[in-house]
Amino acid sequence: MDSHTVVSVVVPLENDGAILETFLPDLSRVMAAGFRFFEIILVDDGSTDDTRQQVDQLLKSVHQVRYLRLSRPFGRDVALSAGIESAIGDYVVTLDPAADPVEPIPDMVARCRINGGIVHGVAENPRSRSGLREFFGGLFRGYCNRRLGVDLKRGAEDFRVMSRQAVNALLQIRVQSRYLRVLTLTLGYHHEFYPYRRNERGGVVHRGSLASELATAIDLLAAHTRHPLRMVTVAGMLGAVLNLLYALYVLGIYLVKPNVAEGWTTLSLQLSGMFFFICLILGVLSEYVGTILGEVRSRPLYFIAHEANSSVLLEDTVQSSIVKDSTEEVAR
Repeated sequence: MDSHTVVSVVVPLENDGAILETFLPDLSRVMAAGFRFFEIILVDDGSTDDTRQQVDQLLKSVHQVRYLRLSRPFGRDVALSAGIESAIGDYVVTLDPAADPVEPIPDMVARCRINGGIVHGVAENPRSRSGLREFFGGLFRGYCNRRLGVDLKRGAEDFRVMSRQAVNALLQIRVQSRYLRVLTLTLGYHHEFYPYRRNERGGVVHRGSLASELATAIDLLAAHTRHPLRMVTVAGMLGAVLNLLYALYVLGIYLVKPNVAEGWTTLSLQLSGMFFFICLILGVLSEYVGTILGEVRSRPLYFIAHEANSSVLLEDTVQSSIVKDSTEEVAR
């Protein structure tokens, strides 16, 4: 590892005040032992517990930490995006403080340095889920694999290491529906999957409701694939063809059958013609909606309400190192 490599660690916080006192010093210790230059970015996604007070106390003793508090809860992926955008490292690590271990970080960064791209952590003991969630989760992963062309693995969540090139590419994607598990897989860079074991701290487990997961899945598909709209297009065109065939059938009956009920032919033609144009218009509109979808999402992803830093930052460490190295060079 190049001694001048800078590593940034982005940690989203969501009512994690109870575990910060042990987690943050452990993370700082591992980073200090493995890297000369590093920074830890804590992004508070509108926590309502004592997270902010705990961070304020820890900033006095733990160095090279930056704290960003969002103005309201925007969601874990948006919080991670805020930290990634703020990170200055050559490599950026993201993790869940409630469950992901800190010891594998140096090894994951080393692997990312060798191969470039992104190293995704895959938990060998993924969080337990109900049978219904597991079933629909499997269907969703299979759909993403087929339609988005991404290998969405069971147990791959927020633990990953990204090279600066991958980070720069990710920052160019400004869709509102942030789902980093998929976004990071669509960048096209080298992907490596790193097995690890989850280590839940203090009994804190972040589990979204089934309704929230379903809403996230719908937003993800709407933002990243036109396949659902294309299905509407196909259904609309199929309905138009069927109504056209029915209109031809009505005309055939009128010409062949001698005794047709009065008004049946005109009423049937009117209905089939109306539904033909409705289905045709629906199919055309779905294609234009799919095209417009990618052009209208331009609002900011998040707003920062508060910032705080350690007494010693990465910039201070770098400046101190430069002065020391220069002094040593003069002494020689």
